[in-house]
Amino acid sequence: MDGAIAARAEGPWTLLAVDDLARALGAPWSAEGDHLTLRADAGVLVLFAGSPDGWWQPTGARDATPVSSALPVTRVDGRWYLPDDVLGVLGVRVDADGVTLPDGRRRPLALARPPLEGGLAEVVALGPGVEALRMYAAGAGAAHEVSLLAVDLGLLGLAFPEQQSALDAVLRELKSEKALFLVVTALAEAAWQPAIYVVQDGRETLLTAPLTVQVLEGDPERVAPGAPVAAVAFLPPDLDLRRPLTLRWAGVSGSWTLRR
Repeated sequence: MDGAIAARAEGPWTLLAVDDLARALGAPWSAEGDHLTLRADAGVLVLFAGSPDGWWQPTGARDATPVSSALPVTRVDGRWYLPDDVLGVLGVRVDADGVTLPDGRRRPLALARPPLEGGLAEVVALGPGVEALRMYAAGAGAAHEVSLLAVDLGLLGLAFPEQQSALDAVLRELKSEKALFLVVTALAEAAWQPAIYVVQDGRETLLTAPLTVQVLEGDPERVAPGAPVAAVAFLPPDLDLRRPLTLRWAGVSGSWTLRR
């Protein structure tokens, strides 16, 4: 579409391609390492790959102030995408029909959802009858730098029978029959968000800390080599564990069946 701004859907949020947005605004931008700088008429916005936090310095202001979004800034195939909820400082509004620029001009969205399956997600066998979904997301330095492993917490004892008693105690303490055990690892220090989307039969549910994702061990904001993160995500009570389930996390999607 002529003049369209490329975008990616992440649950209720939309991420806009910074190159298309900057072109529409007539604003120069640059990227160096893990951060980008967008210089618009309203001010200067600095954001960081893999992080929801950044800095905003309005035109004429002496100091920058922190800004934050619900999702981290992402890079997909070398292209930067900015969450729509951080663009208000620029005077940019995003709705289902397109983008409204500060001067009132409208631009359509060229919206694409991440593929449900592909090279960034794989199903791995942990033991007899126990399958996990492993997903690889981009970090600051490599395409597959951060990974998430998700497995049915109720079946984990089958893969690690020596841990059965401890796992049963965890289940009793959590008081949940439907939960995913999550392990996040990284090849280099990176930011991560304790938030995943669960999709079944077209219904999408956001699971996020602290209500539906509980970090058991590690840092809820950073992950590094030798410092993994373990967490539990509480699934919707009416979700069918014997039917295909899709997870979306950090711009990556994958599908598998928890119980057969």
